Amino acid sequence: MDVASAAEHPICASSRHTRSCARYPDPLKEEAGFIRWIETQIEREAYALILPVTERTLVPLLHHRAKLDDRRIAMAPSEALEQVLDKERTVALAESLGIAVPASVPVTSLDDLDRAEAALGYPLVIKPSRSVGHGNGSGVQLTVSYAQDRDELEKRVKHALNHGGVILQEYFRGDGVGIELIADRGEVRFAFQHRRLHEVPLTGGGSSLRCSEAIVPALFEAARALAKALNWHGVAMVEFKYAPQTGQFRLMEINGRFWGSLPLAIAAGADFPCMLYELLCEGQIAERPPAREGVVCRQLGRDVDWTEHVLRRNAPTSLVNIPGWKEVLRDWALVFSPRHHFDVQSLRDPRPGLVDIGRIVHKQLQRVTGRLHDRRQLKRQLQRARQRREPVRSVLFLCYGNINRSALAHAYAARRNGESMTLMSAGFHPQDGRPADPVMVSTAAVRHVDLSAWRSHTLDARMVASADLILAMEQAHIDRLLASYPQVADKTFLLGAAGAHSPDQVEIPDPYGLAPEIYQGVCEQVIRSVDAWFPQDHPAPPSGTGH
Repeated sequence: MDVASAAEHPICASSRHTRSCARYPDPLKEEAGFIRWIETQIEREAYALILPVTERTLVPLLHHRAKLDDRRIAMAPSEALEQVLDKERTVALAESLGIAVPASVPVTSLDDLDRAEAALGYPLVIKPSRSVGHGNGSGVQLTVSYAQDRDELEKRVKHALNHGGVILQEYFRGDGVGIELIADRGEVRFAFQHRRLHEVPLTGGGSSLRCSEAIVPALFEAARALAKALNWHGVAMVEFKYAPQTGQFRLMEINGRFWGSLPLAIAAGADFPCMLYELLCEGQIAERPPAREGVVCRQLGRDVDWTEHVLRRNAPTSLVNIPGWKEVLRDWALVFSPRHHFDVQSLRDPRPGLVDIGRIVHKQLQRVTGRLHDRRQLKRQLQRARQRREPVRSVLFLCYGNINRSALAHAYAARRNGESMTLMSAGFHPQDGRPADPVMVSTAAVRHVDLSAWRSHTLDARMVASADLILAMEQAHIDRLLASYPQVADKTFLLGAAGAHSPDQVEIPDPYGLAPEIYQGVCEQVIRSVDAWFPQDHPAPPSGTGH
């Protein structure tokens, strides 16, 4: 088996079952490059089947399906896949079949909020219509969020609308339950049910601990009806919220790909990858006994995070019943049960589990020790910035896309410093001429910085050579720059270094696709950093929070 990932060192590469591991361009940042990479794999004819296992790979493959030889790609029919990727269409289909869904209101503008607020009440679930949004030539992974009041609702909906449609839903209390299935042209050939015991974040997300259980007939019938209506061909996970005390349930979504809790299904005897190979390559699925009930599977690293969230009580109690100490200890004691399994750790294939434990320990040690290595590196940046005294005639601001941080730094410095120096900004993104991120446009406008006419630039050698000073946002940007232009090390710094009070404040994170308050924090950090690098005798126009 060969594996591929956009990450440099995916954990699956260490498995004894992996023959080789390739790296492809990140589909969210370089969709065209990713598709070219897939075309190369198909042309080689080295694989009977290529399996996209995340939406960030599945979505671009669907968009470019017409020009690909998709016989080798494990995807459901296009119309069905389009329908399940669009949550609004999924809800409409479920309603037409009489399947219970959360009360929902589609939102296309803030003008729809009064109607949604009156119909649904609070708390409200804010769900992007698609899990992967697009804008400015890049993809962004979108997540569900929640609103407890009108102010929070307006901020989060306004932000989400920048990346596509939004659905507001009632908050339905219940257990997260999944019906996993494989269907042959609409006919379910095998099904399996699991229940989420732990979720990260606590308000709802990927499961870190889950168990197999008997299939609830009402849930199976709903999943079967959806598969038949979609003429589904392949694997899927139909997700519900289920209240066992009352028997009521609501359909949440359909995942038209392999799901995160797949290791539980395999541990319980439901080998969906093998069944998918049989369906797509051999034409039929062999008969199998039902999966075992009562099997428990844990994603170790995520469950450590879950424990921390619980101990910190990191969730609103209006949405979540936060477990107590006894429940936490009881659930961790399950590791001693013979029915307990780990997603990654396995005696039959120990290396991935050891790599995973190493990463978990490393992550925790980094936090406990204050990320000493990174802090030393960033501390040197801080010291170099404070010691620099050379005159500056031209400045280059640098980030990845040149639509958020470096764009803001450039525009603010131009407004503040006028013609006292030559200003440039650029990014590593290969596409020129993209407008600024609309969320940053509105965030910057509050601080009297106009990005409405902004167009991005791709970094080139001329910019690098002509700059007296290069100011990057992250250490990773400096590392990438110096890999191509090692001669500019002496004039390259982190923008955040001059105004930082500690190494933790030196890097300026990418806000793209994140919550509005992240944009606000980044905007303030960029403005503060530019002020620190280029003090002036005469104060600039106010850059505080105006309305």
